[in-house]
Amino acid sequence: MKFDFDTWIDRRGTASFKWDANGTYYGRDDVIPMWVADMDFPCAPAVVDAVKRRAEHPIYGYGIRQQPYYDAVMGWLKRRHGFEVKQEHLAFAPPGVIYAMYVLLRLITEPGDKVMIPMPNYDPLFGMVQESGRTLVETPLVWREGRFTFDFVDLETKAANGVKVLLLSSPHNPTGRVWTREELRTLADICLRHDIFMMVDEIHCDFVPKEHPHVTFGTLGEDVLKRSMICYSANKGFNLGGLGMATVVLADGVLRERFNGEMLAAQTRLDNIFGIEALIAAYNEGEEWLDAAIDYVSENKRHLERVLRERIPEIRMIPSEGTYLAWLDCGALGLRGKELEHFMVQKAGVAFCAGYEFGEAGECFVRINLACPRCILDEALRRIERAVKARRG
Repeated sequence: MKFDFDTWIDRRGTASFKWDANGTYYGRDDVIPMWVADMDFPCAPAVVDAVKRRAEHPIYGYGIRQQPYYDAVMGWLKRRHGFEVKQEHLAFAPPGVIYAMYVLLRLITEPGDKVMIPMPNYDPLFGMVQESGRTLVETPLVWREGRFTFDFVDLETKAANGVKVLLLSSPHNPTGRVWTREELRTLADICLRHDIFMMVDEIHCDFVPKEHPHVTFGTLGEDVLKRSMICYSANKGFNLGGLGMATVVLADGVLRERFNGEMLAAQTRLDNIFGIEALIAAYNEGEEWLDAAIDYVSENKRHLERVLRERIPEIRMIPSEGTYLAWLDCGALGLRGKELEHFMVQKAGVAFCAGYEFGEAGECFVRINLACPRCILDEALRRIERAVKARRG
């Protein structure tokens, strides 16, 4: 293997949110953290080299995006996702995708306005709705033909009842669904019929295997592009979460100007200087590394599914088509909510994202991050197997 994903690199003592916050969040330092969505893999060599080169210059002042930055973003979207975005449609939110969506949500809605989200979903997405005084409208994902999909009848009914904005994660967090073009176009058509603006979080879009290609909202047509905000980031696909950065595609010039005005007013328009170099290197030179990382995590998913089926049948893995996340159905354990979280942390010594954080539909689930060396995954599975055996009595 050209890239080493098997060797565990100890991140403790590096101010790692994932590894150094266990005592604070879980009351014990010895849990295996498989919750935060970053990877336990070293970054692509081209990225590491680019950051090192920039660090050698001893002045770390403010940076500016120059043409190579724009070219890297546009080149990546065209090459990887078939989206030929216009440079004038680009905007940026260095604090991240959620911040970008929160800013635009407040610009285009008023307190009390209805915002619809397919559930379960990444909790900051619906959290921003509630915290900003907007009205959350939940539409359930339904289990059909072995995977989660949209309930289009429910979507249409609720869309016709005064919804102003749809928030979508694509690929889906937490289930790992990679929506098909047909699903997305049907969803978009519903929104267009009812004059609903679409805000799409595509932060995980780069981390999908070839058998489940990602369809970006930007390729669904000009009618969709004009009524949407699409958010991208190198943070997930290339493990650059600590560097911030988000790219926004806003084809509506008036909205884009207002959005950029908010970035300017809050002094949040400038990228981290190391992030600039990392993004350019990732998009221009990191594709081989990304493909190798996807292949490794795909094998982790297959390994997890086998072990659960053969040794821990009380836990069932929902097929994960994309992202490095998996959604585990723990209903057969007879635990839900905080009881399930307590069991995993205190009895098994493994910290997952608790399913209830993603909404009521997640009460019997946990979300696991599989972007780790297989030895870490195996140790977590051994711990869970021991705890489940003890629970069986």
